Amino acid sequence: MAIECETCGAPAQPGVVKCFYCGRPVSKEAAENAIPCPQCKELNIWGAQRCTKCQAWIVVQCIFCGAISPHTVSACMGCNEAFAGAPERKAARDAAIAQQQAAVQSQQNVQTAVQVGGVAASFLGAMAGGIIGGILDD
Repeated sequence: MAIECETCGAPAQPGVVKCFYCGRPVSKEAAENAIPCPQCKELNIWGAQRCTKCQAWIVVQCIFCGAISPHTVSACMGCNEAFAGAPERKAARDAAIAQQQAAVQSQQNVQTAVQVGGVAASFLGAMAGGIIGGILDD
């Protein structure tokens, strides 16, 4: 079923908020949910990723979860992370995770060294005992 402009009754073009003929929004809902282009200010329908007029991006991608949100919202619609300061927060979280992983790896290395050291000490003790025992037997 074709959508018609609520103002003039002309057929509405798919994906466009403004009527081609009268220049008014094709519906109240389209106007309320429209996303203005950050470059040319053209109104775009909700869910569009690029401006219908200039093809500029009208969405941003969250660096935390990868979800796409309109550029007009202040936080990601997927994970609710604020866009302001997001790169700094992401870098700090990544650094903290890397530090935790390094600490775990270091602890695992110490545990491995203790286990290997215990085996080596037993082996060296047995070798020394065998050598000393062989010398004493002579």
